[in-house]
Amino acid sequence: MKRNMNREMTIFWSLYDFATTPVAFAINAMYLPLMIVEAGGSSSTVGILPLITGAIAGIWTPIVGTVIDRSRQKSLVRKIVVIVSVTLAGASIVALSMVQGLLQIIMLFIVMTLGIQTGWTAMNAYLAQEGYEERMGTTSGAGVTVGYLGGAIGAGGAVILERLLGRAAAMIFIGGMLMAFGMLSVSRLREQERLPSSSESLSESLRKGLNAVSNNTSVKAYLIGTILWGDAIATIVTFASLLSQQVLHIPEEHIIGLLAIAVPCALVGAIVHGRLGDRLGIVRLLGANLFIWMGGITTLIVFGSAIPPVLVGIVAGFALGGTMTLSRALYARIIPDGMEARLFGVAAIFTFFGGSIGPLLTGVMSDLPGMSLRTALIIPLIFLLLGLPTLHYIRINSGPFQEQN
Repeated sequence: MKRNMNREMTIFWSLYDFATTPVAFAINAMYLPLMIVEAGGSSSTVGILPLITGAIAGIWTPIVGTVIDRSRQKSLVRKIVVIVSVTLAGASIVALSMVQGLLQIIMLFIVMTLGIQTGWTAMNAYLAQEGYEERMGTTSGAGVTVGYLGGAIGAGGAVILERLLGRAAAMIFIGGMLMAFGMLSVSRLREQERLPSSSESLSESLRKGLNAVSNNTSVKAYLIGTILWGDAIATIVTFASLLSQQVLHIPEEHIIGLLAIAVPCALVGAIVHGRLGDRLGIVRLLGANLFIWMGGITTLIVFGSAIPPVLVGIVAGFALGGTMTLSRALYARIIPDGMEARLFGVAAIFTFFGGSIGPLLTGVMSDLPGMSLRTALIIPLIFLLLGLPTLHYIRINSGPFQEQN
């Protein structure tokens, strides 16, 4: 049985969500696609970025995770990793506010994304190591809830600053918030017991991690599912601002209003999915969540701008909060003890790979003659349909808390 994260540790761990969610909302989903198009890029350019970051993350994040797992004082290593990561990511956002060239925007986005993901390797491994299995959904939901509060504050503050001082000031605010709260998140985190340091080489530790994946059906099914359903959801997030313009026909200056609707709904979605996941089963609730996504995307394809934007914001926010909560809780429940960080690094490969194919195909399809972003939404819908069956092969083995699908 894993140890129980006390309230203080849960709060400080959640602050990383608080620091990074404004980046997802304000930079990834709103400013970045518009900046790329303004710099001469296209939907295909927006779609290919996750593929580039995924290729780099596939080499980098498992190494970071293995270094953390092999350390006797994981708290110290985790603090160093997170502090360096958020500093680089925050500085990249500040630099993004000052450049206009397409190549510069792409390079800074890559550094920003890898920095945030490196920090996530450390923080999600802490959840898997210290989280209390019986309430994993609720604990994961707490992080997502705090994260969306940060998203509301960060995105709201960015909007105010953009209208008063311009987009550059808004982006600098987001970068500063990431650095400040990202560093604060690890200031008090500690493991409740010190584990003996490993005498294995780095390559041997990595090999053991990969063997653990290959011999565990639940982990393999989860990783394959992450490619498929994660790809679909990443596609929607990647093209959020362009979908608002081209499918819902919302003027650029009003897109932030849709975000203002989605954020509190995501907060509610995180709480509801987390609590119900603990009661009814995380795998079962994740399946229901994916059906929400499929219904929402199908409705967008069929009805387009006839759908009230308020309804889109409510459903998308609620579903996104639930997906983040349940996916992270599920990872924490199936990873073997002692391999939390390195296997999250492996999982990050699949997460990035899963977040790259759909955006790329969707962007390319939408740029084809006679096609549009609305018709290209068939791509994430197909990935959701393919990903749903993987849930059947995931088992959570936790003694009396074993979950049956």
